[in-house]
Amino acid sequence: MKARAASMLALLCAANGGMALAHSAPNSFVKLSFLAQSVRAEMLVPESELAIATAAEDASEPVAAYLLRHLAAQTPQGLAWKVEVRSLSHTTYLEHAYLSAQVEFTAPAGASAGAFVLIDDAITHEVRNHVVVVLGRDAAKLELLGALQYPARRLAIQRPAQQ
Repeated sequence: MKARAASMLALLCAANGGMALAHSAPNSFVKLSFLAQSVRAEMLVPESELAIATAAEDASEPVAAYLLRHLAAQTPQGLAWKVEVRSLSHTTYLEHAYLSAQVEFTAPAGASAGAFVLIDDAITHEVRNHVVVVLGRDAAKLELLGALQYPARRLAIQRPAQQ
């Protein structure tokens, strides 16, 4: 698994000219925590990139509604999950202003919360060089699960192995 993480990091760096984690247009991060029937996500979305992505949209629309139009989850077979934005706040990370969204994904009845397809194009549909880094939390450590960059908007997620 460490080789997979290293390969993904190398791809991110190559895709952004070696500046994947330190360029002036910051990336988004999605940190997933797996529960029995749901997955909680902390989404960190750079406010500068969000402003660009939402510029052509309805300015009066609440941010939560915007996120729900660009964020989804489904089973590997295509059944939709329930998605709820629980809270929004503002924070700073690596000297950039970020929107922090706490999101809950709930699996449909009978489906496992350990495997699903994450759908996210909240920024990448307009900011084509933006990268969404997806991490999974298992106990006290985070594991790189993958990344999304235009035109990709779907990422198969598998719960990290518990140790």
